[in-house]
Amino acid sequence: MKIFVPVLIAVLVVLIFAQPQVTTAQTPGSAADGIYKFIMEDDLIKYLEFDAKTDERGITTGYMIFTDEAKIIEQDVDGVGLREEDLPPEFSINVEFDNLTVEKNRAVITGIIRDSSYKYYIGMFVRLAVEDNLGNPEVPDKLTWRVCKPEEGGWVPVDSEDPKDQGAYYKWWATDYEVKGDVGIPSVDLIPGNLKGCPVYTMPAYYDFAEIKKGEGRIHVLQQ
Repeated sequence: MKIFVPVLIAVLVVLIFAQPQVTTAQTPGSAADGIYKFIMEDDLIKYLEFDAKTDERGITTGYMIFTDEAKIIEQDVDGVGLREEDLPPEFSINVEFDNLTVEKNRAVITGIIRDSSYKYYIGMFVRLAVEDNLGNPEVPDKLTWRVCKPEEGGWVPVDSEDPKDQGAYYKWWATDYEVKGDVGIPSVDLIPGNLKGCPVYTMPAYYDFAEIKKGEGRIHVLQQ
């Protein structure tokens, strides 16, 4: 058995311990794209290319390509002897996008990994969050992302005193009665295995962007 230790993901992803609002709303007519080459604290070159758009029907299509000179460390817990030359020369993923949310100059895009130099990642979800600097050279474009593993099925919560309890299947949407136009917060899905992608939070408060030492390229966000 092999255990994969995602060193790259640990570098790029900032875990958020607060409990932010979750949203899945798409933004018809909006788009986000970019090409960005950058280095972080490991001083290895990383390349990001993405393009996503949502049509007037609310259907999102697009892709993301990411490559990194860094390798993923494989821990051989079975002791069969993994050789360095057997590992891919770099980490790479190809993502198919299916959801885009835009708010002003920020966008959050989610999708699924269709191919990777490390096959372990195929089928996992990706959430990419970007910020367009709106052409201001004094403020760099920003980005961060997260990789999420699909949930496994399991026990559904139920009232131990009521074997017919169906509470875990109920859905609702909470809004602030005193705030006109409040988008609200959907209820949390308690059924294991229903996760269809990484959680998407309301912007801008809940995304800590990656610390980039040096970068070049551009990120463009369009909100209709």
